[in-house]
Amino acid sequence: MKKFSVCILICLLMMSIGSMAFAAKKTGSLQPEDFAFKGVALGDTSAVMQEKLGEPDFDTEIVVLEQAVKCYVYSSDLKVCVDPRTEKVVAVLCKDKEYKARDGVSYGATRAKLMKTYGKADKEKRDGNLYYVYRNPEDEKQKLMLQMEPVDYYVENFLLTSLPLTEEETAEYEMGEFPTELSGEEEPKLSGGFNSRGEWWAAYKVNDHVTIGI
Repeated sequence: MKKFSVCILICLLMMSIGSMAFAAKKTGSLQPEDFAFKGVALGDTSAVMQEKLGEPDFDTEIVVLEQAVKCYVYSSDLKVCVDPRTEKVVAVLCKDKEYKARDGVSYGATRAKLMKTYGKADKEKRDGNLYYVYRNPEDEKQKLMLQMEPVDYYVENFLLTSLPLTEEETAEYEMGEFPTELSGEEEPKLSGGFNSRGEWWAAYKVNDHVTIGI
């Protein structure tokens, strides 16, 4: 009887291990390439972008995630946006039904396909649209946002972006970048720049714990 019980226990243990391995196979993980579009990475300059994608049809100003950006339009299905203060890429909007991301993720991809490729997503509602959001583990400002069809939950659009989603990210984004050459230090005590409303701000770092606005 004891031997029988031990055999049952071993069988259950093996089944549990097998189930865990199977579940691990079904759940994917994020890769660096998930946060780039055809060789264009977030933070690249507009010049690098055009080297990779060619010359856009035209550029214009639009609002993405409540931020005013300069948008380079390649087609009605592809727009690449830059921060007008720096000319660095902050968003790629792709509605091309033929575009395929890693592992064949494309228009129409199901929740199961996304789970298998990227893993579990956060959910975010913006302007009445539902997004599955994946943050880059190497840089959480970078996000892959997949707009989902609200009834059957399949991918409709791709949004690759470093634009802010939270209040903290918004405050940091609005502060902008400060040219380090003004201070001559690798980690300047003086920082500042123009925010997204065109207002100048500046601060002086006294130490690691105290920063004074000036």
